[in-house]
Amino acid sequence: MAEIKDQTVAGRVDLDGNTYVNVVFENAALHYSGGQAPNFQNVTFTPSCSVTFAEQAGNTLAFLRSMAHDSSGMRFIVDGLMPEVAAKR
Repeated sequence: MAEIKDQTVAGRVDLDGNTYVNVVFENAALHYSGGQAPNFQNVTFTPSCSVTFAEQAGNTLAFLRSMAHDSSGMRFIVDGLMPEVAAKR
């Protein structure tokens, strides 16, 4: 896909498959649909940014959330998939 380099990006940003190098995301609405993962190199996100997971990415996130619920008995699986996140709880 595209390589976005050495710029400030704002507004809606479709992330799938793109590479971002030396980019500042400012007031950006980041959108990921579950396609090829984006690549980030030396980027900055301002606190005003948001992220939306849609389509396949949204379905996967919903599935992981249901697994992570204490009553599912499967939280250990989610923690094992993302130990860097589990360690921060």
